[in-house]
Amino acid sequence: ENTPPTQAPAPPTSSWKLPEGIEDHIEAGLLKTAIGVTAGGIVGLIMFRSGKGMRGASVATGVGIAAGSTYERLMAQYGSK
Repeated sequence: ENTPPTQAPAPPTSSWKLPEGIEDHIEAGLLKTAIGVTAGGIVGLIMFRSGKGMRGASVATGVGIAAGSTYERLMAQYGSK
């Protein structure tokens, strides 16, 4: 009773696909976020020495600017399609 081993069924394929060139936008978004966090952190250390949440707010502002810039860039390219 030697039966051949059965193979597992192949996973279902998806028709969903990312738009071409989205990797560039993701990379730019991550880079802008890193720059925004760094710049916000430096501004927070220099201008908001007392703390009280202002340093975190300046970092969050940097992240928000980066996210908005990336969103605007994506909408400019993919929003009209």
